[in-house]
Amino acid sequence: MPIVAMAQKIDLATHPLYRRLLTEHGFEEITPETLEAFLARPGFGSLIFLEDPNRMKETLDELVIAPELMKPYPMIVNRGVVVAENARAIARKFGFRKWPAMVLLRDGQYLGVIAGLMQWGDAAKLMTEVMSSEPTRPPSIGIPVNRVN
Repeated sequence: MPIVAMAQKIDLATHPLYRRLLTEHGFEEITPETLEAFLARPGFGSLIFLEDPNRMKETLDELVIAPELMKPYPMIVNRGVVVAENARAIARKFGFRKWPAMVLLRDGQYLGVIAGLMQWGDAAKLMTEVMSSEPTRPPSIGIPVNRVN
């Protein structure tokens, strides 16, 4: 009988890259209960939205990429990470559909989002554009509304 190797399940909470995000890069885990207090903080902020790394391997990439993208912006002092079990509920507030994602904020107000993985140059350019933009209303999810007469 052939032996089939099973991939080991990734536990994000104990994964070294996730632990490094929290301990070395100053991120804190944000939940629906802590979101409003996080958004009430003054200054620039970021929220990284993660998916289950067992379903979306790009999650582990985002744990490395996001802090690197933020290096030229030391003014981003409010750093949050939203794990899979809370991500969908909180993401609705910011209107993006592509994962993983990093929402950028100023004084708790939406500046923009870097959604999905992309080439480094494209991500860095978008980061510069978003960081220099003015706060705006997040895009809607795009649920069609039918008018009834």
